[in-house]
Amino acid sequence: MAYRNYLEQNIHDRVIQIAAENLRRNNNYYVYTNPGTHHNTNIGNLYPDLILTPPNSNNVQFIIEIETADSVNANEALSQWKAYSNLGGTFYLLVPQVSRILAENICRQYGIQVKFGTWTINYLNQITITYE
Repeated sequence: MAYRNYLEQNIHDRVIQIAAENLRRNNNYYVYTNPGTHHNTNIGNLYPDLILTPPNSNNVQFIIEIETADSVNANEALSQWKAYSNLGGTFYLLVPQVSRILAENICRQYGIQVKFGTWTINYLNQITITYE
């Protein structure tokens, strides 16, 4: 788990909240969140930021981990991303758009199977999320 300063943690948790709200509108999945230091829902002994299951099922369909610019690094890849990519379901890494190429290079270097999403913050402090 990354140790972020207050501002980065606040942004991280806002991205989790917005991603969860957007995914819940879809109604095809139950969305479980683990913002900040909260351990609300786990898979084994791991607590990814977002876990999606189909309605009436505990089968994990998607695992989404949110990163900020300061947490796109080899340490996170080895301590979290690798494990999340092996849990079953599809693993998405949601990173700042400016960190996308770095995240891809790190995942390739360590053999991490992942799909990517990116997020941006505009001048009005609005967060936009895009999945690939």
